[in-house]
Amino acid sequence: MVIYLDLIIFINFAFDFSLLETVDLLLKRNVPTRRIALGALLGEFSLITLFFSFDGFVEFLFKIMLSIVMCLGAFSYKDIKYTFYNTVYLYLTGIILGGFIYYLYNEFQIDNEIGLKYLLIIVLSPIVLIAYYRLTKKFKHDYNNRHKLKVLYDGHTFEGVGYLDSGNSLTSPINGKIIILIEKEYILYHKLKLTPIPYNSLNHHGLLYCFTPDKVIIDEKEYKDLLIGLSEVKFNIEGCNTLLNARMENL
Repeated sequence: MVIYLDLIIFINFAFDFSLLETVDLLLKRNVPTRRIALGALLGEFSLITLFFSFDGFVEFLFKIMLSIVMCLGAFSYKDIKYTFYNTVYLYLTGIILGGFIYYLYNEFQIDNEIGLKYLLIIVLSPIVLIAYYRLTKKFKHDYNNRHKLKVLYDGHTFEGVGYLDSGNSLTSPINGKIIILIEKEYILYHKLKLTPIPYNSLNHHGLLYCFTPDKVIIDEKEYKDLLIGLSEVKFNIEGCNTLLNARMENL
């Protein structure tokens, strides 16, 4: 079999560069591109395994050490924890990208199409890693904005998951209390003492029916002097039935 060394070096560099760039974005290391390129160049030492035979365990240690060296070259050294996370995320992104490409090889049966293999790596690697980065960022943002919620009122308890929504900054014009919105169908207690509160929002105004809970517990932290507004509209946020108020900045 003919090995095109220059092509393998280029693809290996592009692969490592994409992985390190993704780690840089995910962990917000904000290092210069030249540092990413340095880390990718150090990764070229992995090609030694093409020409020399190593014992399985020795090869494993070699690759671990090389990954650490790549991360040191790209992100420098600050402390052990910093370097550990860089290396772990490098492996995670590598597993995701490698697994995706392996799936394509088997799904479309292109094991013997060397040119197509290289084309897939060059073209799809950045696309897959960009998609992975965006999905991870979105998940992290959504996760950080989700909070465990418990509303106590007249001996009854409502439990749910609240989403800290930048679009909800409603307050009562009567007493200035912050308003939390809950989908009406989740409040089944029929003895609620509802008060109509006028509200104004973008392109909307009207009356919002609210009640004053005994207390609200969000992530084990207790709040009082809040209003609960019953929303007629579903929020369409997966797993969440409550919109917390953007003014609750201390969550």
